[in-house]
Amino acid sequence: MGNGHRKKPFSGKQKKKQLQAKREKNLSIKEEDSDEEIEADKHVVRKHADERKYAENGESLLKKEQFNNKDDNITLPSTQKLLGSSKSRLHSVFEKSSPREIRAQRKASMKAFTRLPSTALEVSVNDIYTTVIDFPKRPSWHYGMTKEELESNEEHYFRQWLDDVYNKYPREELSFFEHNLDVWRQLWRVLEISDIILIVVDIRHPLLHFPPSLYNYVVKDMKRKMVLVFNKVDLVAEHTVYSWTKYFEEQFPEISIVEFSCYPRDNRFVDDTSTAFLQKRTKRPKKRRYQALGIKELLLACKNTNLVKQDVEVNWTELIEQYNRNATVCDNLDDITEEEVEKIDAIQEESSSDVESLDAEENIKQIENQLKVVNINNIETSPHKTLITIGLVGHPNVGKSSLINSIFGKVVVSTSRTPGHTNHFQTIHLSKNIRLCDSPGLVFPSLLLKQLQILLGMYPIAQVQEPYSSIQYMAERIPLESILKLKTLENNEWSAWNICEAFAIKQKYYTKASRPDVYRAANAILRLVNDGRILLSFKPPEFFTSLKYLIAQKNEIDLQIKVESKKMGINTKKTDKKEIFEELNSQSKQQLGGYFELLINYNDDKN
Repeated sequence: MGNGHRKKPFSGKQKKKQLQAKREKNLSIKEEDSDEEIEADKHVVRKHADERKYAENGESLLKKEQFNNKDDNITLPSTQKLLGSSKSRLHSVFEKSSPREIRAQRKASMKAFTRLPSTALEVSVNDIYTTVIDFPKRPSWHYGMTKEELESNEEHYFRQWLDDVYNKYPREELSFFEHNLDVWRQLWRVLEISDIILIVVDIRHPLLHFPPSLYNYVVKDMKRKMVLVFNKVDLVAEHTVYSWTKYFEEQFPEISIVEFSCYPRDNRFVDDTSTAFLQKRTKRPKKRRYQALGIKELLLACKNTNLVKQDVEVNWTELIEQYNRNATVCDNLDDITEEEVEKIDAIQEESSSDVESLDAEENIKQIENQLKVVNINNIETSPHKTLITIGLVGHPNVGKSSLINSIFGKVVVSTSRTPGHTNHFQTIHLSKNIRLCDSPGLVFPSLLLKQLQILLGMYPIAQVQEPYSSIQYMAERIPLESILKLKTLENNEWSAWNICEAFAIKQKYYTKASRPDVYRAANAILRLVNDGRILLSFKPPEFFTSLKYLIAQKNEIDLQIKVESKKMGINTKKTDKKEIFEELNSQSKQQLGGYFELLINYNDDKN
């Protein structure tokens, strides 16, 4: 005790000086980093290229190596993650941004943004996919190969494919895409055994979920039947769905298109671009009445592919009738208020857990008999001779598993809002000789912005390192501050950071230091976007700048009114279309859709 040194008193003033000196030191380091950004980028590219030289010697292709400058270190997946591990569940693997990139994006989010015109939401194939990056296909093989030889061949091919991608395209321009070989193996097997491929896309941004490389491979190379499923159509207006349908029919005439949703559409909303509509979306309950739309149309589209197999006979008419119980589900929401809708949802939400548990106990044996998780090492490598296999393929979080559950009217495959929840592809029989094959969500390589991928639900929000640039991308295109009803700033110059800070204060998100928890607020906003309560909906070309789609839909509705009027004996010579519409029965009105009201006032002279 006597030999020890007594601590010197350290005043609060001295502590404040110490912290200030530390801040100045960190600030000088950041300034040096910004001055050397170009050299740092070159250093990253050289290091990345050096890593790939280990592939031929059997070394790790993407071995984690510490760079001299830790701020520029890119977190790359290890070999175990890259090539998969049989001891653990199958997980998607993505490349992570460097700390320097994260700092730069965060700094940019603090600057005031400029609101873009509505045409910024218009996208086309040529705009999005200026360059189509091919995805890895299964390399050639033969039955004389052992399991070890087959896996080694696939691993070598996958390494070479990754080399080619990173050598051909700058790393900073590449999107998030799947780096785990085992996930790609799942896709290979699904494509091999399927007679009909269902590509499931989110209607809010269908073109961004539709890889042209997959379309070309399935339709042109494999010569397989393809059906495109517009899922979650309840989240957008009917005219948006119609416009996208017409656009895809023009661009990809070889495929059939089907609309689908697990929930009924609210026909009160006819314009999904108005601020009033977008504000009401935020009030939508998290859990809604589960009433699927489009089951009959989906099965009918599979029938209309005219698939013929010698040893398979399918009574599609009987099958469609059997699964048609959920076809007529659109409730008339015009006569009930928003409060009544929320009350119904609250009651059903309270009782849903008990009902689901009872259903699970009663049906668990039946589900186990129907559902089969497929081992990718023991599976047929071509479509089954006595079965028709319908394979579901798509990005994470587009609703493939939910679609299967809707067809069966019960939970037969697990679902989650988290992207990548389905880990292995699994088959379940729809009838004696038809089976569905659900596959894991898989992100294809592209040059899409990573911020946009986060907004599309392709990347798990819990793993997002820097959410503010995604918030800015969205705020530049839709009035986010008005949708969230945030208090107006004095200078009215919003930035992504200010929006998150204001939302944190509104929601009472604070850190332990009693400061607004901006990061938590940003993540909460991203979850609202993924859930559809904040609507970011892209449109096809000319949606805002021409009357192309409006005229086409008007003509179709006019024709349908004429047909329905003739059936009911209504005088079709009437010039007042609204009067004719009022004379139709409620079923016909429901078929024509809520968008008719907007078309009534449309002036034919504008044609």
